[in-house]
Amino acid sequence: MTTETLHGIVERVRLVPDRHRVFDQDTSAAMRIFRIGTPVLSDLLDLGFPSRSSGGERYFDDLDLANASLALRLPSPRYLAMRRWPAVFRAAAVESPVRYEVEVAAECDAAEPGHRCDFRLPAEVLALGVEQASGARQFTLSREVGATGRTGEVPEELRRLFAEVSRFRFHILPPALYGDLGFMEATSLANCELAGRYLVRRAAEDGWEARRSFGLLLSSPYSLHHFWPEIRLDGVWTAFDPYMIISLERWGVLAPSEVPATQVIDSAVFRVAEDWIDLVEDAGRSARVSLLTRRRQPAGDAVSGRPARPEGAES
Repeated sequence: MTTETLHGIVERVRLVPDRHRVFDQDTSAAMRIFRIGTPVLSDLLDLGFPSRSSGGERYFDDLDLANASLALRLPSPRYLAMRRWPAVFRAAAVESPVRYEVEVAAECDAAEPGHRCDFRLPAEVLALGVEQASGARQFTLSREVGATGRTGEVPEELRRLFAEVSRFRFHILPPALYGDLGFMEATSLANCELAGRYLVRRAAEDGWEARRSFGLLLSSPYSLHHFWPEIRLDGVWTAFDPYMIISLERWGVLAPSEVPATQVIDSAVFRVAEDWIDLVEDAGRSARVSLLTRRRQPAGDAVSGRPARPEGAES
């Protein structure tokens, strides 16, 4: 690890205005959760890493620590989860039919005295065909995906367009900056939502019909909330995620050119809406959910003729 590397991390982190920071993570959390050891943390502080002192203890912002840990490829829970994501994009490139079952389970937050959980599903989730009894806290989203007919071959104009996002660096941003394209242009930092908004805007400028998408990146054993752009090709909405593919290469968890940035990812995502919505609401507020995901062969597999079985089951 070089001083130049740490200096670059500090420079990127400080591009986020201080008003978006919450200094509530102490030095023990920096080590325990983000795996940033004392020597590295000390070097970061010497270079100007944001922090606050109180009661003889040093405190940091959660997102600053997450970004530093990710840039250093330290084994934090977030980085370890990201190491599973390349399999999602490799599977999309294979073009094999697949069935996903996502068990959405809401957690009852009893932190507030007297709070009684009252779970409801937003209209966008109900529109997916989900049935929910009053007060239910668990449901399943199912999706069966066949071959898309596209193996990464897209018009040359889209290849040039997708290449534009390579100039941005992935950064975990505070919610207040999620839709701020001006911040992205000024700093070259972007999360998935900002990169998606940028590509949709640029595609529309070039005459393509494009839309933003929010939903799930289908990853086993757990899916995650995600944003990506979609472009209508041959009359069909087609999902792409060049920014995530490029970012996975930069993190060293996906080999260069292993999956092209132009890869169609229809089989890797589950669209819910255009913008963020809570999959489950609890008394009108956001409910935290887990997204246990099973990847299966479609029923009546045309190749084997055998019944579907869960991924990873013994033969």
